[in-house]
Amino acid sequence: MWLLKLIGGIMVIVSSSMIGFLIAGNFKNRPNTLRNLQAALSMLESEINYGHSPLPQALKNISKKCDEDVAKLFASAAKNLASRKGLTASEAWEKSLKEFFINSYINENDFEILMAFGKYLGSTDREDQIKNIRLALNNLRQQEISSIQEKEKNEKMWKYLGVLTGIMIFLLLV
Repeated sequence: MWLLKLIGGIMVIVSSSMIGFLIAGNFKNRPNTLRNLQAALSMLESEINYGHSPLPQALKNISKKCDEDVAKLFASAAKNLASRKGLTASEAWEKSLKEFFINSYINENDFEILMAFGKYLGSTDREDQIKNIRLALNNLRQQEISSIQEKEKNEKMWKYLGVLTGIMIFLLLV
């Protein structure tokens, strides 16, 4: 009987610890994702400013050069834009961003910045596109700074909270 309680208690501790570590992982990975998004947007700025590439090709080129998590966003946007469905650049970006948001570490504020960026994607001249990219870059830098502060504040707390909650539940059950 006591062995069964011990095994159950260990399972409770491990599962609550894993929950704490998963939540802490969001705080840990968000700054990296924001940094990767900034790098990709900088590449897009270069493609538009110097490469004079058409937007679907520019998005495809960027997807091959940036980190895997962000590459999916740009590859999907390029695919949506090149599809025969007649999507505008803004609609293609929005569709891809919604898919990206579900499977990434960005939060609502980051999503709104990227949505605002996408509204003018491909619909204005080169100068306005570059201004729009720079605005999005500045906003993402601010989000990165705040995400680093949140990470420092919350990452350890969630790890400890998960482990300690598991121990507390184990002690209450025994």
